[in-house]
Amino acid sequence: MMTTFYKFHGTGNDFIMIDGRFHPEIPAPSTIAKWCSRRTGIGADGLMVLKPVAGFDFEMIYFNADGSKADMCGNGARCSVAFAFMSGFCGKACRFMAGDGPHTGRIIEADKNAWMVEVSLVDVKLPENPDAIINTGNPHLVIVTEDTNAIDVVSEGRRIRFSPTYAEQGVNVNWMSIHEDHLWVRTYERGVEDETLSCGTGITASAIKAALLTGKNEWKIESRGGKLHVRLQRNAQVFNDIYLGGPAVMVFKGELKHDKV
Repeated sequence: MMTTFYKFHGTGNDFIMIDGRFHPEIPAPSTIAKWCSRRTGIGADGLMVLKPVAGFDFEMIYFNADGSKADMCGNGARCSVAFAFMSGFCGKACRFMAGDGPHTGRIIEADKNAWMVEVSLVDVKLPENPDAIINTGNPHLVIVTEDTNAIDVVSEGRRIRFSPTYAEQGVNVNWMSIHEDHLWVRTYERGVEDETLSCGTGITASAIKAALLTGKNEWKIESRGGKLHVRLQRNAQVFNDIYLGGPAVMVFKGELKHDKV
């Protein structure tokens, strides 16, 4: 059995995209890990399957590069909206379901194989203290530093992620430096167990922490993979109306042998 796939990336965070209308069987975790391998497979930070679902334009089902399932991925969501638009699931505005609940998306600009996309994220409760985990669909520990380039993200990220505090459930770790009009963010991502060039939910968590520290609710964010934009509102108990904007690019299309589950 052959599976048609599309390779997308959002600011360097790359994904294998599958249209679940034609390939309804979810690949086994071992198959996903094989496909995502950068040495022996396509190479990706994760895999997205889009399927029809009642009441929404589509459902986004997301798997990390190791085959584990995750609730949400901000960059993957933007790529999913672009893929859904390209594939005829929806028009330029859509509503979709992810593991953490319903979301909206919209195409801001469209060019050949490239789109500017904005997606909504779930409301986020105000953390109990500035150093608490911020859950933007995935749990993130955001650490403020003067120079993100000075951090050994892989070794420090693994040390924190596999520490007794976080080993069982896992955590994503972001290092953020705050500048007058923008943030710099680097991410160690669980499931990938490495630094990723960009992480949408991590960038959003960083913007939330920056908002807590400065009172500013709109940020331009730079990652190693490119530039993103976050805007949000702060109320008494939550951050809401959270939107993540940035590019989504189709890299290529191909076919793979589908291993049996």
